[in-house]
Amino acid sequence: MGAEVVERELAGLRWLVLSGERTAVFRTLGDAARADIRAVQDALPERDALRSWTARGRGRERLGRLLHATEAAHPVQLGELRALADGAGAGFHDLLLANLRGDLGAEDGTGCTDLGWRRTRSLVAHNEDGAPALHGRLMLLTLRIDGEAPVTVQWYPGFLPANTFTATGHGLVWGINHIQAADPADAPGRHFVARAMQQARTLDEAVHHLGTRPSAGGFAYTLGEAATGRVAVVESTAGRTAALEAGPDAPLHWHTNHLRQLAASLDATSGTGHGAQAARSLGQYEESVARGAVLDRLTAPDAEPGPDWFLDVLTGAPLPDGVHRTAAGTDPLMTLCTAVADLTADRITVRGADGRTAELRLSAYARGETE
Repeated sequence: MGAEVVERELAGLRWLVLSGERTAVFRTLGDAARADIRAVQDALPERDALRSWTARGRGRERLGRLLHATEAAHPVQLGELRALADGAGAGFHDLLLANLRGDLGAEDGTGCTDLGWRRTRSLVAHNEDGAPALHGRLMLLTLRIDGEAPVTVQWYPGFLPANTFTATGHGLVWGINHIQAADPADAPGRHFVARAMQQARTLDEAVHHLGTRPSAGGFAYTLGEAATGRVAVVESTAGRTAALEAGPDAPLHWHTNHLRQLAASLDATSGTGHGAQAARSLGQYEESVARGAVLDRLTAPDAEPGPDWFLDVLTGAPLPDGVHRTAAGTDPLMTLCTAVADLTADRITVRGADGRTAELRLSAYARGETE
């Protein structure tokens, strides 16, 4: 059985829509994005260090435990990565290391900013921040796998389509932020946990998935559900999770790249005051806190904020006045894409790094359709 691929463009981003049997879809994806997969892998600064560290001693042992936990819990998603590597003619081991780098304790300065709002209307907004070398490589990807609800993600070629902004045919959306785990748990890789969650039918099911399937490394998820308008934030790192739901009394929630809910419990458990540090973004922690401080000072308009307000917050200015990233000065990252999902109005706004903006129905976007 084969797979069908359709190529589109949205807000200056390449958009691939693939349909068919799972393995064929991922092999076809690998072939369609072969050059981009190679370029993205070559741009990873930690690749050689990961190869060296995992080839012997403690690094090899940790990789073995991590791979065993991932194979046991998420064999389907691991098979998807194998098929992607096969289709791209790429080494599976290198793609595996790239996907597990945040679960191995390696320093990863990846950024991203998320906002969630719930009162009369509900919105989830996300800045996807990455290295300037990835500008033009980040793309949109829709998977229409036989027997499953469709899902559209922002995709870095060579990675499982899981670690960015996601919209599903079940009416769920979420943005993901990297959380550095200096001492990861012996648990499945975070990309595999996130990819497996994409078939959750409800917000409760997604939160339960994260709570019962902790990951080795760390992500913070800002999730929204179109059917009910509910919005929640889940922190999952180093084998632990914490969830918080937005509501009328506290409608605005933000997240950058440091823990907010889990930090206190990690400190209490460690008894040393170092628990939270074990799951902070090592190289980017001060920058993350600074973005958080900007968001903490936000005052929503008297009326319910709409998509334009969230888009302005995320793209308006860099630090110290805003959270948009431009790779200027000492900041190594730039905002590659911004997405604002209006769950109440069934609309999504997407803005690429060059400023081009598109708006369409959120439910159509999740299916890989333009309207």
